Amino acid sequence: MQYPRVSINGVSVRVDDKGRYNLNDLHASAVANGEARENQKPSQFLRSKQVKTFVEKLSAMQKCTAVKVINGGLNHGVWALELVVIRYAAWLKPEFEILVYNTFKDATRKGLDIMAKLNKLDHVINTETKNISNCARTMANWGVGGRKQLLLTARERILKEAQIYIPGIE
Repeated sequence: MQYPRVSINGVSVRVDDKGRYNLNDLHASAVANGEARENQKPSQFLRSKQVKTFVEKLSAMQKCTAVKVINGGLNHGVWALELVVIRYAAWLKPEFEILVYNTFKDATRKGLDIMAKLNKLDHVINTETKNISNCARTMANWGVGGRKQLLLTARERILKEAQIYIPGIE
């Protein structure tokens, strides 16, 4: 499954294949825009007992790892589910929380709009496919040895019958 990519304050926030967003990218976005201090790193946020409890409960309810910390390597940093991302944004600054929340809400809404367009297009395709199939069936029934031949044979029979009463009719 692919998860929506978001950009906050011009910084693209990476997302992994489990739907966890990189809190370090979010922190860089907040610092660049003056909405967080350098020392408000995700590691500081995760030290809070309330946050630890929240993450444990979220992991249990979602049946997945809500926060994953990767030390070193290409994808190093703190990766967290959307609810933790919003909670981290709130911990940084209320205005930043609103920005992050609205960004995720807009991404979801755009995704739903695209799905609605796709569903509508699928409906048109299915309807037109049925119509074309019905036309093809009608055409097949009309062709050689089909309904056209039946109607022409009936016309010839009626013409022969009419010749008795109206000579010279064709």
